[in-house]
Amino acid sequence: MYAVIECGGTQVRVSENQKVRIPRIDAQEGQKYKMEKVLLLSNGQDVIIGQPTIKDAIVEVTVVGHSRSAKISAMIYKPKKDYRRRWGARTHYTDLLVNTVSHPKIKAIAKPAAPAAEKKKAPQKAKTAKPAAAKKNPGKGDKE
Repeated sequence: MYAVIECGGTQVRVSENQKVRIPRIDAQEGQKYKMEKVLLLSNGQDVIIGQPTIKDAIVEVTVVGHSRSAKISAMIYKPKKDYRRRWGARTHYTDLLVNTVSHPKIKAIAKPAAPAAEKKKAPQKAKTAKPAAAKKNPGKGDKE
Protein backbone atom coordinates (compact mmCIF):
# COMPACT_ATOMS: atom_id res chain seq x y z
CA MET A 1 0.00 0.00 0.00
CA TYR A 2 1.34 3.45 -0.82
CA ALA A 3 0.29 7.06 -0.38
CA VAL A 4 1.26 10.52 -1.59
CA ILE A 5 1.58 12.94 1.31
CA GLU A 6 2.21 16.66 1.44
CA CYS A 7 4.72 18.08 3.90
CA GLY A 8 6.74 21.25 3.82
CA GLY A 9 5.38 22.31 0.43
CA THR A 10 6.54 19.09 -1.26
CA GLN A 11 4.70 15.92 -2.23
CA VAL A 12 6.29 12.59 -1.37
CA ARG A 13 5.28 9.05 -2.36
CA VAL A 14 5.61 6.74 0.65
CA SER A 15 4.96 3.10 1.43
CA GLU A 16 5.29 1.05 4.61
CA ASN A 17 8.78 0.37 6.02
CA GLN A 18 10.36 2.99 3.77
CA LYS A 19 12.78 5.75 4.76
CA VAL A 20 11.86 9.19 3.43
CA ARG A 21 13.63 12.57 3.48
CA ILE A 22 11.41 15.64 3.79
CA PRO A 23 12.11 19.34 4.51
CA ARG A 24 12.94 19.82 8.18
CA ILE A 25 10.12 19.74 10.72
CA ASP A 26 10.28 20.52 14.44
CA ALA A 27 10.45 17.07 15.99
CA GLN A 28 12.66 15.13 18.35
CA GLU A 29 14.49 12.04 17.19
CA GLY A 30 12.39 8.93 17.90
CA GLN A 31 9.13 10.91 18.07
CA LYS A 32 6.08 9.45 16.30
CA TYR A 33 3.96 11.58 13.98
CA LYS A 34 0.67 11.17 12.15
CA MET A 35 0.65 12.77 8.70
CA GLU A 36 -2.94 13.63 7.81
CA LYS A 37 -2.38 15.55 4.57
CA VAL A 38 -2.78 12.47 2.36
CA LEU A 39 -3.41 13.37 -1.28
CA LEU A 40 -3.60 9.88 -2.82
CA LEU A 41 -3.92 6.37 -1.46
CA SER A 42 -3.63 3.04 -3.27
CA ASN A 43 -3.24 -0.64 -2.47
CA GLY A 44 -2.40 -1.72 -6.03
CA GLN A 45 -6.03 -2.25 -7.11
CA ASP A 46 -8.11 0.49 -5.51
CA VAL A 47 -7.11 4.16 -5.73
CA ILE A 48 -8.55 7.07 -3.75
CA ILE A 49 -7.70 10.59 -4.85
CA GLY A 50 -8.28 13.43 -2.40
CA GLN A 51 -10.01 16.69 -3.19
CA PRO A 52 -7.58 18.12 -1.97
CA THR A 53 -6.97 15.59 0.87
CA ILE A 54 -8.47 12.26 1.89
CA LYS A 55 -10.46 12.22 5.12
CA ASP A 56 -9.61 9.47 7.65
CA ALA A 57 -6.37 8.55 5.84
CA ILE A 58 -3.37 8.45 8.15
CA VAL A 59 0.31 7.83 7.56
CA GLU A 60 2.18 7.09 10.79
CA VAL A 61 5.89 7.90 10.78
CA THR A 62 8.80 7.89 13.20
CA VAL A 63 11.51 10.57 13.10
CA VAL A 64 14.83 8.83 12.47
CA GLY A 65 17.04 11.92 12.50
CA HIS A 66 17.91 15.26 10.99
CA SER A 67 20.44 15.79 8.21
CA ARG A 68 21.71 18.42 5.80
CA SER A 69 22.44 18.33 2.10
CA ALA A 70 25.85 18.90 0.55
CA LYS A 71 26.98 22.50 0.54
CA ILE A 72 26.06 24.60 -2.47
CA SER A 73 28.38 27.55 -2.93
CA ALA A 74 28.06 30.46 -5.34
CA MET A 75 29.89 33.64 -6.17
CA ILE A 76 29.31 36.91 -7.99
CA TYR A 77 32.28 38.71 -9.53
CA LYS A 78 32.20 41.91 -11.53
CA PRO A 79 35.50 42.66 -13.23
CA LYS A 80 37.17 46.06 -12.82
CA LYS A 81 34.67 47.07 -10.11
CA ASP A 82 36.27 45.41 -7.05
CA TYR A 83 32.99 43.57 -6.42
CA ARG A 84 33.04 39.99 -5.14
CA ARG A 85 30.36 38.23 -3.12
CA ARG A 86 30.40 34.60 -1.98
CA TRP A 87 27.75 32.63 -0.15
CA GLY A 88 26.83 29.05 0.60
CA ALA A 89 23.74 27.11 1.61
CA ARG A 90 22.88 23.69 3.03
CA THR A 91 19.27 22.51 3.00
CA HIS A 92 18.03 21.00 6.27
CA TYR A 93 16.08 17.71 6.10
CA THR A 94 14.26 15.36 8.43
CA ASP A 95 14.58 11.62 7.85
CA LEU A 96 11.42 9.61 8.53
CA LEU A 97 10.59 5.91 8.72
CA VAL A 98 7.04 5.15 7.53
CA ASN A 99 5.36 2.72 9.95
CA THR A 100 1.84 2.36 8.54
CA VAL A 101 -0.35 3.66 5.74
CA SER A 102 -4.04 3.21 6.60
CA HIS A 103 -7.58 4.10 5.60
CA PRO A 104 -10.81 2.48 6.84
CA LYS A 105 -12.16 1.80 3.33
CA ILE A 106 -9.00 0.38 1.73
CA LYS A 107 -7.34 -2.72 3.10
CA ALA A 108 -3.81 -3.75 2.23
CA ILE A 109 -3.56 -6.62 -0.24
CA ALA A 110 -1.36 -9.44 0.94
CA LYS A 111 1.23 -10.22 -1.70
CA PRO A 112 1.55 -13.93 -2.45
CA ALA A 113 4.88 -15.37 -1.47
CA ALA A 114 7.23 -15.59 -4.43
CA PRO A 115 8.04 -19.21 -5.29
CA ALA A 116 11.60 -20.19 -4.56
CA ALA A 117 13.67 -20.12 -7.71
CA GLU A 118 14.86 -23.55 -8.67
CA LYS A 119 18.56 -23.80 -9.24
CA LYS A 120 19.44 -25.28 -12.57
CA LYS A 121 22.46 -27.53 -12.68
CA ALA A 122 24.90 -26.73 -15.42
CA PRO A 123 25.61 -29.72 -17.67
CA GLN A 124 29.02 -31.18 -17.01
CA LYS A 125 31.44 -30.98 -19.89
CA ALA A 126 33.33 -34.06 -20.85
CA LYS A 127 37.03 -33.74 -20.27
CA THR A 128 39.05 -34.03 -23.43
CA ALA A 129 42.75 -34.53 -23.76
CA LYS A 130 44.60 -31.43 -24.88
CA PRO A 131 46.52 -31.80 -28.13
CA ALA A 132 50.28 -31.61 -27.83
CA ALA A 133 51.61 -28.12 -28.35
CA ALA A 134 53.13 -27.58 -31.77
CA LYS A 135 56.77 -26.56 -31.86
CA LYS A 136 57.40 -22.95 -32.65
CA ASN A 137 59.41 -22.04 -35.67
CA PRO A 138 62.46 -20.22 -34.53
CA GLY A 139 62.43 -16.65 -35.71
CA LYS A 140 64.19 -13.45 -34.87
CA GLY A 141 64.74 -13.02 -31.22
CA ASP A 142 64.00 -16.66 -30.33
CA LYS A 143 66.86 -18.50 -28.75
CA GLU A 144 67.29 -22.23 -28.75
